[in-house]
Amino acid sequence: MKSFYERHRELDTLPYVLRSQAYDFPAHFHGNLEVLIVKRGEKTMHINGEEYCADNDTVTVIDSYDVHAYETKWNEDCRVVIIPQEAAAAFHARHKNLRIKDKLIKDAALCDELLKIVDEYLLQDKSESVQAVALELFLATLNDKIEWIEERGGGEVELIRKMLAFIHENYREDVSRKTLARVLGYAEAHISRVFHRYLKTGISAYVNGLRLAYVEKRKKDGDTTVTELIYEAGFKSQQTYYRVKKMHNA
Repeated sequence: MKSFYERHRELDTLPYVLRSQAYDFPAHFHGNLEVLIVKRGEKTMHINGEEYCADNDTVTVIDSYDVHAYETKWNEDCRVVIIPQEAAAAFHARHKNLRIKDKLIKDAALCDELLKIVDEYLLQDKSESVQAVALELFLATLNDKIEWIEERGGGEVELIRKMLAFIHENYREDVSRKTLARVLGYAEAHISRVFHRYLKTGISAYVNGLRLAYVEKRKKDGDTTVTELIYEAGFKSQQTYYRVKKMHNA
Protein backbone atom coordinates (compact mmCIF):
# COMPACT_ATOMS: atom_id res chain seq x y z
CA MET A 1 0.00 0.00 0.00
CA LYS A 2 1.18 3.49 -0.74
CA SER A 3 0.14 4.63 2.73
CA PHE A 4 -0.86 2.80 5.86
CA TYR A 5 -3.21 3.41 8.75
CA GLU A 6 -1.45 3.58 12.13
CA ARG A 7 -4.50 2.43 14.02
CA HIS A 8 -2.45 1.41 17.07
CA ARG A 9 -1.34 5.02 17.49
CA GLU A 10 -4.93 5.99 18.27
CA LEU A 11 -4.78 3.87 21.43
CA ASP A 12 -2.17 6.17 22.99
CA THR A 13 -3.34 8.03 26.08
CA LEU A 14 -0.19 10.12 26.52
CA PRO A 15 1.81 12.20 24.02
CA TYR A 16 4.38 10.27 22.01
CA VAL A 17 7.59 12.27 21.54
CA LEU A 18 10.66 11.71 19.37
CA ARG A 19 13.68 13.94 19.82
CA SER A 20 16.40 14.54 17.19
CA GLN A 21 16.73 10.94 16.12
CA ALA A 22 17.17 9.43 12.67
CA TYR A 23 13.78 8.10 11.63
CA ASP A 24 12.15 7.46 8.28
CA PHE A 25 8.40 7.93 8.32
CA PRO A 26 6.86 6.37 5.18
CA ALA A 27 3.44 7.57 4.07
CA HIS A 28 0.95 6.93 6.86
CA PHE A 29 -2.01 8.48 8.65
CA HIS A 30 -3.90 8.30 11.94
CA GLY A 31 -6.58 10.11 13.90
CA ASN A 32 -3.98 11.80 16.09
CA LEU A 33 -2.72 15.33 15.67
CA GLU A 34 1.02 15.37 14.88
CA VAL A 35 3.25 18.39 15.46
CA LEU A 36 6.76 18.66 14.03
CA ILE A 37 8.98 21.31 15.60
CA VAL A 38 12.15 22.17 13.66
CA LYS A 39 14.47 24.46 15.59
CA ARG A 40 17.45 23.80 13.33
CA GLY A 41 17.53 21.94 10.04
CA GLU A 42 15.58 21.59 6.83
CA LYS A 43 12.95 18.95 6.28
CA THR A 44 10.99 18.05 3.17
CA MET A 45 7.59 16.54 3.83
CA HIS A 46 4.73 15.23 1.76
CA ILE A 47 1.28 15.85 3.20
CA ASN A 48 -1.83 14.81 1.29
CA GLY A 49 0.14 14.68 -1.93
CA GLU A 50 1.67 18.15 -1.57
CA GLU A 51 5.31 18.93 -0.81
CA TYR A 52 6.28 21.20 2.08
CA CYS A 53 9.67 22.37 3.32
CA ALA A 54 10.13 23.15 7.02
CA ASP A 55 13.38 24.86 7.95
CA ASN A 56 14.76 26.68 11.01
CA ASP A 57 12.15 27.85 13.54
CA THR A 58 9.18 26.22 11.83
CA VAL A 59 6.27 24.34 13.37
CA THR A 60 4.32 21.96 11.14
CA VAL A 61 0.82 20.89 12.15
CA ILE A 62 -0.27 17.60 10.58
CA ASP A 63 -4.01 17.20 11.06
CA SER A 64 -6.05 14.09 11.82
CA TYR A 65 -6.01 11.65 8.88
CA ASP A 66 -3.58 13.73 6.82
CA VAL A 67 -1.46 11.29 4.79
CA HIS A 68 2.13 12.29 5.57
CA ALA A 69 5.72 11.15 5.07
CA TYR A 70 9.10 12.62 6.05
CA GLU A 71 12.49 11.82 7.52
CA THR A 72 14.26 13.08 10.62
CA LYS A 73 18.05 13.16 10.76
CA TRP A 74 20.63 13.09 13.53
CA ASN A 75 22.04 16.52 12.68
CA GLU A 76 18.71 18.29 13.09
CA ASP A 77 17.32 19.85 16.24
CA CYS A 78 13.69 18.81 16.07
CA ARG A 79 10.87 17.15 17.98
CA VAL A 80 7.95 15.08 16.75
CA VAL A 81 4.96 15.25 19.10
CA ILE A 82 2.00 12.95 18.45
CA ILE A 83 -1.07 14.09 20.35
CA PRO A 84 -3.42 11.36 21.70
CA GLN A 85 -6.59 11.05 19.64
CA GLU A 86 -8.86 11.97 22.55
CA ALA A 87 -6.95 15.21 23.14
CA ALA A 88 -6.85 15.91 19.39
CA ALA A 89 -10.63 15.44 19.15
CA ALA A 90 -11.18 17.82 22.08
CA PHE A 91 -8.83 20.33 20.44
CA HIS A 92 -10.88 20.26 17.24
CA ALA A 93 -14.18 20.35 19.13
CA ARG A 94 -13.34 23.88 20.26
CA HIS A 95 -13.28 24.91 16.60
CA LYS A 96 -16.32 23.09 15.25
CA ASN A 97 -16.64 23.19 11.45
CA LEU A 98 -13.27 24.93 11.16
CA ARG A 99 -9.96 23.60 9.87
CA ILE A 100 -6.34 24.66 10.13
CA LYS A 101 -5.50 27.02 7.27
CA ASP A 102 -1.70 26.62 7.07
CA LYS A 103 0.34 23.50 7.78
CA LEU A 104 3.53 25.48 8.46
CA ILE A 105 4.00 28.23 11.04
CA LYS A 106 7.30 30.15 10.87
CA ASP A 107 7.78 31.53 14.37
CA ALA A 108 10.99 31.34 16.41
CA ALA A 109 9.29 32.32 19.68
CA LEU A 110 6.62 29.65 19.22
CA CYS A 111 9.30 27.03 18.55
CA ASP A 112 11.11 27.98 21.74
CA GLU A 113 7.93 27.91 23.84
CA LEU A 114 6.83 24.52 22.53
CA LEU A 115 10.32 23.04 22.87
CA LYS A 116 10.48 24.16 26.49
CA ILE A 117 7.19 22.43 27.28
CA VAL A 118 8.23 19.27 25.44
CA ASP A 119 11.71 19.03 26.92
CA GLU A 120 10.78 19.90 30.50
CA TYR A 121 7.50 18.04 30.84
CA LEU A 122 6.74 15.65 27.97
CA LEU A 123 10.19 14.12 27.48
CA GLN A 124 10.92 13.73 31.16
CA ASP A 125 9.75 10.96 33.48
CA LYS A 126 6.74 12.90 34.73
CA SER A 127 3.47 11.61 36.12
CA GLU A 128 0.47 11.22 33.83
CA SER A 129 -1.27 14.14 35.53
CA VAL A 130 1.71 16.43 34.93
CA GLN A 131 1.93 15.34 31.30
CA ALA A 132 -1.80 15.96 30.86
CA VAL A 133 -1.46 19.53 32.14
CA ALA A 134 1.64 20.07 30.00
CA LEU A 135 -0.24 18.81 26.95
CA GLU A 136 -3.04 21.31 27.60
CA LEU A 137 -0.45 24.09 27.78
CA PHE A 138 1.23 22.81 24.60
CA LEU A 139 -2.05 22.81 22.67
CA ALA A 140 -3.15 26.20 24.04
CA THR A 141 0.20 27.74 23.04
CA LEU A 142 -0.06 26.22 19.58
CA ASN A 143 -3.70 27.26 19.19
CA ASP A 144 -2.82 30.92 19.73
CA LYS A 145 -0.76 30.83 16.53
CA ILE A 146 -3.08 28.77 14.35
CA GLU A 147 -5.35 30.46 11.83
CA TRP A 148 -8.66 28.65 11.46
CA ILE A 149 -10.92 28.81 8.43
CA GLU A 150 -14.34 27.38 7.63
CA GLU A 151 -14.40 23.67 6.91
CA ARG A 152 -16.63 22.63 4.08
CA GLY A 153 -18.43 19.41 4.84
CA GLY A 154 -18.08 19.45 8.63
CA GLY A 155 -17.98 16.07 10.32
CA GLU A 156 -15.85 14.45 7.64
CA VAL A 157 -13.05 13.52 10.05
CA GLU A 158 -15.51 11.53 12.15
CA LEU A 159 -16.88 9.90 8.99
CA ILE A 160 -13.44 8.88 7.71
CA ARG A 161 -12.64 7.47 11.17
CA LYS A 162 -15.78 5.33 11.06
CA MET A 163 -15.03 4.18 7.52
CA LEU A 164 -11.48 3.14 8.37
CA ALA A 165 -12.56 1.37 11.55
CA PHE A 166 -15.19 -0.62 9.65
CA ILE A 167 -12.84 -1.46 6.77
CA HIS A 168 -10.04 -2.68 9.03
CA GLU A 169 -12.44 -4.88 10.96
CA ASN A 170 -14.18 -6.32 7.90
CA TYR A 171 -11.82 -6.13 4.89
CA ARG A 172 -11.82 -9.92 4.51
CA GLU A 173 -15.57 -9.78 3.94
CA ASP A 174 -17.54 -8.02 1.21
CA VAL A 175 -16.55 -4.38 1.78
CA SER A 176 -17.42 -1.79 -0.85
CA ARG A 177 -18.68 1.76 -1.01
CA LYS A 178 -22.20 0.29 -1.17
CA THR A 179 -21.56 -1.58 2.08
CA LEU A 180 -20.15 1.52 3.78
CA ALA A 181 -23.04 3.66 2.57
CA ARG A 182 -25.55 1.20 3.99
CA VAL A 183 -23.78 0.74 7.33
CA LEU A 184 -22.97 4.42 7.92
CA GLY A 185 -26.12 5.91 6.43
CA TYR A 186 -24.63 8.08 3.67
CA ALA A 187 -25.00 8.21 -0.10
CA GLU A 188 -22.47 6.10 -2.01
CA ALA A 189 -21.20 9.14 -3.90
CA HIS A 190 -20.52 11.02 -0.66
CA ILE A 191 -18.74 8.02 0.89
CA SER A 192 -16.53 7.66 -2.18
CA ARG A 193 -15.78 11.38 -2.44
CA VAL A 194 -14.78 11.81 1.22
CA PHE A 195 -12.62 8.68 1.23
CA HIS A 196 -10.70 9.77 -1.86
CA ARG A 197 -10.31 13.33 -0.61
CA TYR A 198 -8.56 12.17 2.56
CA LEU A 199 -6.62 9.13 1.37
CA LYS A 200 -6.04 9.93 -2.32
CA THR A 201 -7.16 6.45 -3.33
CA GLY A 202 -10.38 4.55 -3.91
CA ILE A 203 -12.13 2.29 -1.42
CA SER A 204 -11.64 -0.83 -3.54
CA ALA A 205 -7.91 -0.16 -3.99
CA TYR A 206 -7.47 0.44 -0.26
CA VAL A 207 -9.37 -2.71 0.74
CA ASN A 208 -7.42 -4.82 -1.76
CA GLY A 209 -4.19 -3.40 -0.34
CA LEU A 210 -5.16 -4.69 3.09
CA ARG A 211 -6.03 -8.07 1.64
CA LEU A 212 -2.69 -8.24 -0.16
CA ALA A 213 -0.84 -7.39 3.07
CA TYR A 214 -2.77 -10.17 4.83
CA VAL A 215 -1.75 -12.75 2.22
CA GLU A 216 1.90 -11.69 2.22
CA LYS A 217 2.06 -11.84 6.01
CA ARG A 218 0.35 -15.25 6.23
CA LYS A 219 2.55 -16.70 3.47
CA LYS A 220 5.51 -16.47 5.85
CA ASP A 221 3.81 -18.96 8.19
CA GLY A 222 4.01 -21.59 5.46
CA ASP A 223 1.07 -23.62 6.75
CA THR A 224 -1.51 -22.61 4.12
CA THR A 225 -1.40 -22.60 0.32
CA VAL A 226 -1.37 -19.27 -1.49
CA THR A 227 -4.63 -20.14 -3.21
CA GLU A 228 -6.35 -20.72 0.12
CA LEU A 229 -4.93 -17.48 1.51
CA ILE A 230 -6.15 -15.49 -1.48
CA TYR A 231 -9.77 -16.42 -0.79
CA GLU A 232 -9.30 -16.27 2.98
CA ALA A 233 -8.15 -12.66 2.61
CA GLY A 234 -11.34 -11.73 0.79
CA PHE A 235 -10.23 -11.70 -2.85
CA LYS A 236 -12.94 -12.89 -5.23
CA SER A 237 -10.46 -14.52 -7.61
CA GLN A 238 -6.78 -15.38 -8.03
CA GLN A 239 -6.67 -13.05 -11.03
CA THR A 240 -7.65 -10.10 -8.82
CA TYR A 241 -4.95 -10.99 -6.30
CA TYR A 242 -2.19 -11.15 -8.91
CA ARG A 243 -3.38 -7.95 -10.56
CA VAL A 244 -3.32 -6.11 -7.22
CA LYS A 245 0.08 -7.57 -6.38
CA LYS A 246 1.50 -6.43 -9.72
CA MET A 247 0.18 -2.91 -9.17
CA HIS A 248 1.70 -2.68 -5.69
CA ASN A 249 5.05 -4.00 -6.88
CA ALA A 250 5.21 -1.55 -9.78
